[in-house]
Amino acid sequence: MQKLKDASVCPTQRRRASHYLTLYFLLFTFYLTTACAAFGDTCPANCAHLNLTNKNFAGANLARAQFMEANLRQARFANADLSGADFSGAKLIQADLRNTNLQNARLIGADLTQANLGEANLEYANLGSANLKSANLVRADLRGIQATYLDLTDAQLNGANLSGMDLAACVFQGTKLSTANLSGSNLAGSSLSRADLSGALLIRATFAGAWLNLANLTSANGHNAVMNGASLYGANLAGADLSATQLRGAMLVGAQLNGADLRDADLRGAVLNYDPANFNLGDAVQDPVVMELNQAARQSLNRNADLRGARYNRATQWPQGYRVPNEATLVEDTP
Repeated sequence: MQKLKDASVCPTQRRRASHYLTLYFLLFTFYLTTACAAFGDTCPANCAHLNLTNKNFAGANLARAQFMEANLRQARFANADLSGADFSGAKLIQADLRNTNLQNARLIGADLTQANLGEANLEYANLGSANLKSANLVRADLRGIQATYLDLTDAQLNGANLSGMDLAACVFQGTKLSTANLSGSNLAGSSLSRADLSGALLIRATFAGAWLNLANLTSANGHNAVMNGASLYGANLAGADLSATQLRGAMLVGAQLNGADLRDADLRGAVLNYDPANFNLGDAVQDPVVMELNQAARQSLNRNADLRGARYNRATQWPQGYRVPNEATLVEDTP
């Protein structure tokens, strides 16, 4: 009788033990699958689609890690190795990426609004369609980046090296580019209205068809640059070097050119004088910076370009019928 009782109990105990093991396995599996979300600083190489808000990855080696579509808002990556990592579509809003290695990283469509990328190495990174509004990129290495349709509105790029890059159709509205090097770069069709380009190197850069309305280009070096068809409505070009610059068909109403160097410049077809009956901003009327101007602001800008102290020579080409103001200075070429 005792044996029968024991025989009936054993299967029950075994079933209970099996249930406990199954439950333990399920709990352990759940832990493994949620470990990245709970402990971002120990996240393995594949962290795609996870919520890693405010996680600490500072100094970590995450080369070639996968962060596609991950939520990395306010995540901390300072001094981390992120070379070859994939952040496509990731949310990196206000993330700390200072002094990180992002060489060859993929940031296609990533949201880096207000992210701190100061002194980061972004050499050859793919930033196509990335949102870098109000981001800090001071002293960042941006050589060789892919930047199609990049949005850098109000970003900090003072002193950045962007020479020889293709930045066509990118948005630099209100961007801080003081003393930046854009020599030889292609910015055709880009929006740089209200951008600060004071003291910037723009030698042989292309701004054809670009919006530079109300931009600050004081003391910029635009020698031999191409600005054909660009809109510089109300722009400040005081003291800028525009020697041998192509400004054919450019909009310069309200622009300050006082003290600018216009020797050998080509201004044929440019609009320098304000004519109320025929004034037309062209497609620049769609520029958000222009659209937000109230009537009083527009009236203050609707005036002839200021050429006081501007220097030109006999090789300077002016619009047909344009009378160079007496305030401009004809410089005789020295043999």
